[in-house]
Amino acid sequence: MKKTTFYILIILLFTSTYSFSQVEFERKNLNDKYSWNNSTQYERNEYYFGLESINSSKSKYHFRYEKSSQIIDLYSENGINFKGQIINYIQENKEIKTEYGRESKAYNYLFEVSKIREDNASKSGQLIIKEQSYSIPTDSLIANWNFGWLDCGSIRFEYKIKSKIHRKIYTCPQNQLDSIKFVTEVKTLKDTIALILNLNKSKDRFQNKIPKGKSYTIDGWINMYKLTDKQIAYRKETEPIRDYQKSIKDTIDNYLERELNRLIPNSTDLDCFDDYRLTFKKNGRLKSMKVDMGFWERIFDKDYQKCRKILKKSFRNITIDFVDPKYVFYRNLSFGGKEIYITDPTLY
Repeated sequence: MKKTTFYILIILLFTSTYSFSQVEFERKNLNDKYSWNNSTQYERNEYYFGLESINSSKSKYHFRYEKSSQIIDLYSENGINFKGQIINYIQENKEIKTEYGRESKAYNYLFEVSKIREDNASKSGQLIIKEQSYSIPTDSLIANWNFGWLDCGSIRFEYKIKSKIHRKIYTCPQNQLDSIKFVTEVKTLKDTIALILNLNKSKDRFQNKIPKGKSYTIDGWINMYKLTDKQIAYRKETEPIRDYQKSIKDTIDNYLERELNRLIPNSTDLDCFDDYRLTFKKNGRLKSMKVDMGFWERIFDKDYQKCRKILKKSFRNITIDFVDPKYVFYRNLSFGGKEIYITDPTLY
């Protein structure tokens, strides 16, 4: 199964005032010993962010909530007056050279620790105690909980209530049916805490402060690139071009898929598995096809040579002359379960 990757461009700056106190960014290089495969979440939290297990907490009440790119800690001696902090984090990437060319790979965690206003921390902590959220079963104990989602993520709660520890995890809670027992309670809990603590604004504020002109990884599978000022200006300047290309996008995609599957009706029998990056000229003719393969692999891989030859022959019979592309454009081609698929990599 291929790893799904999403690409996000961060363009606008978050400029409104915010109630969380700012602390300088901290960085911690990735360590194979503390990777997803070789360590627990608790070990990674302690190694990368300096967070001890709540088992060792000296507070009578200690709640830890983990979601995408955020860790929220709330703690109290009396269950009424809480203090807390938020850790916003992301992985910085750097380009590395491979036999296939260059690719972006995460090499450290960049994070920021911010204190939560005590009134908001107390509201959240009191909510958890009042609703007894720690009594909601973990997802594996909830009948009909759906675990079949790909790249959806999960949320994690840890509760220390005096001497008792409760740990819960909920896989893809936002996509669960409300008719399933406990789903509404889990959704309400995460949404209410997000509202009280302004978690989305906290994340936006953090991501808008990280260095520009670099790529980042979120949750191990979402790739984000933050544009420089010059790149932002260029995107603004070329917006009319993208608007025009977006207006004819579906027409071109549908035509290419239909014609390729007509010209290559038995693609599932070809043993073609590589993904192709296609570049088209302004006149709609194919200019180039590229794949992520090393030089020698392209020379000696017979299946690749066969598939490339078939594609090139098919594209000689494909002409996009029913619309005027006006500009160079790009598409991705992949061989699926039953046919050939075309996708548009352009970030409009």
